[in-house]
Amino acid sequence: MLHLPLLNALKTFVVAGHYLNFTKASEDLLVSPSAVSHQIRVLEDYLGFKLFIRQNRTLTLTIDGAHLHAALEGPFDQIARALQDTLHNRGRESLNIALRPFLSSAWLAPRLNNFWGLNPKIEIDLTHTIKVPDFMTDNVDLGIVWGKGDWPDMEAKFLLPGDLTPICSASLIEQQGRPKTPADLCDYTLIHDEDRSAWDAWLEKSGAGNVSCKANLIIDDTNVRVQSIINGQGIMLGCPTLLKRDLEEGRLVQLFDICLDTYSYYLVYPKKMQLTRNMETFVNWILQQTDDKSFSQ
Repeated sequence: MLHLPLLNALKTFVVAGHYLNFTKASEDLLVSPSAVSHQIRVLEDYLGFKLFIRQNRTLTLTIDGAHLHAALEGPFDQIARALQDTLHNRGRESLNIALRPFLSSAWLAPRLNNFWGLNPKIEIDLTHTIKVPDFMTDNVDLGIVWGKGDWPDMEAKFLLPGDLTPICSASLIEQQGRPKTPADLCDYTLIHDEDRSAWDAWLEKSGAGNVSCKANLIIDDTNVRVQSIINGQGIMLGCPTLLKRDLEEGRLVQLFDICLDTYSYYLVYPKKMQLTRNMETFVNWILQQTDDKSFSQ
C-alpha cells in the first residue's frame, strides 16, 4: 500500500501537471510554491526520473511525466467524486450548476420547483457565467453552455436550440415601422453582445451583406439586452425559444424567419467523470424537460 506522503506527492503532481505552473498549483492546494516543489522532488526521487522540464520560464511535462499524469488524473477525479457522493448520502445533497444568467432566469429557474417536488432533498446552487466551466478548478458539478457541442474532453448532451434572429418590441414597430427587408435594419439601432460578429453573420446569411447601421449599442448582459428591446431601444439577435412567452403575448416581435443556427445549449461534464446519483437524477430530469413539447414555455 502507498504511504500517505507519496499520495500527497501524487496529488500535488496531478494539480501541478494540470496548471503547468507551481504557483497556481500552490494556490489551488493552499500551500506555498516551495512546498509544491518539494513534493515533486519527493515523487521524482521515488520514481527515479524527472516529471517536468523548465525552459525559459515555461514548465512542461516530460514524456514519462505526461504518461503518468494521464494515468492519474482520472482516478483522482473519481476519488473526489466518491467522497462527494458519500457526503451527499449523509445528507449534504447539493449540486452546483454553472450556466448563463439569462438561461437561468428565463428557462431553468422557473422549472426548479418541479425538480424539488420530485427530489426534495437535493439542493441546487446556480453559478452564473458565460464561460465553459473548468471542472478541475471551479466548484461546479454540471454545466449548461452555449456552443457547437464539440468540446473534446466533455460529454455534451443537447438541451435547447440556440437559434438567433432579429427581435424587437411591438412599441418600436409602432413608432418606427417594421423593416421590410434585412437591409432595412440599417435604419434602426442594433443591440450587440460583447462580440459583434453575430450581427455580421446574420446580415451575411440574410443576403443584406455589409450594411452601415444607424447606431450600435453594445450590452454584454443578455438580461439587460432583453430589457432594452422591451423598452424600445433597438433590435437584438435573440433566441425565440427563450423569449417564447414575450413573443406569444405580443410584447416582442420576431422580424424575420432567418436564423443563425450555429450554436445550441448543451449540458456538459467531463468524459472521465463518474456521475454521482444526484447528478444522474438531475441529468435525467433536465433531459425530460427538453423532451416535453412545452419545454420552451
